[in-house]
Amino acid sequence: MKKLFTVFALLIALTFQAQTSDDAHQTLNNYKFVIVPSKFSFLKEPDQFQLNMFTKMYFEKYGFKVFYDTDLLPPEAAGDNCNKLFADVIAETNMFVTKLTVVLRDCVNKEVYRSDKGASRDKDYKISYRQALREAFKSFDTLVYEYNGKDGIRGELGGAALPASKLKTAPNPQKDDVIVDKNTLFAQPIENGFQLVNSEPKVIYKLKKTSSDQVFLAEKDGQTGTFIAKGKGKWVFEYYVNGQLKTDEVSVKF
Repeated sequence: MKKLFTVFALLIALTFQAQTSDDAHQTLNNYKFVIVPSKFSFLKEPDQFQLNMFTKMYFEKYGFKVFYDTDLLPPEAAGDNCNKLFADVIAETNMFVTKLTVVLRDCVNKEVYRSDKGASRDKDYKISYRQALREAFKSFDTLVYEYNGKDGIRGELGGAALPASKLKTAPNPQKDDVIVDKNTLFAQPIENGFQLVNSEPKVIYKLKKTSSDQVFLAEKDGQTGTFIAKGKGKWVFEYYVNGQLKTDEVSVKF
């Protein structure tokens, strides 16, 4: 009887967890944009350990359009706050373990989604924060986010007036409208160029500037070549192997 009760309780818990995950999935699909702060409250400096940059990168990996709270916003993302989600990362740290949780809130500060805690026991702060953040974002793997065309919580409020956005608006967005897939690499500035990292983050390419911003000298796994822009986030890496020209197409988010 006791075993039967335990199994029954476990089934209820699993059903509730699945329902909660599905509800979160449907709610997140109402939002197209995520705003990431330039500084988290538990850190002393903006983008310390590059956590803010990696937070933005991970959200882009999962399909959101992401801006920092200091960015100029294109018209479609401006006007009111309620078509956006506001990201935060909450830290629980001690001398043994670093734990991070990713939280998304709407324009009325209602929590829309909370990830599982990501943890790291590495003693190096930079490594432990990055590892914990990566682990926390694994919660998004099961959500399969896809924007459904709705406008945040506007429908839930019955068309009522929404809080005006205090974020800056860019009158003429200059960047191409790039769809970021899970294979996209992300550019990090380094001396004389960029390094391109994946979502782990692992360095895949190193790029050196040339006289044209559409062409870089590139290196990958000891192989050198040229990195050429094709537009809308698409680039090609051209190189020679045994006298034969090879071409790899690469998606990059700068």
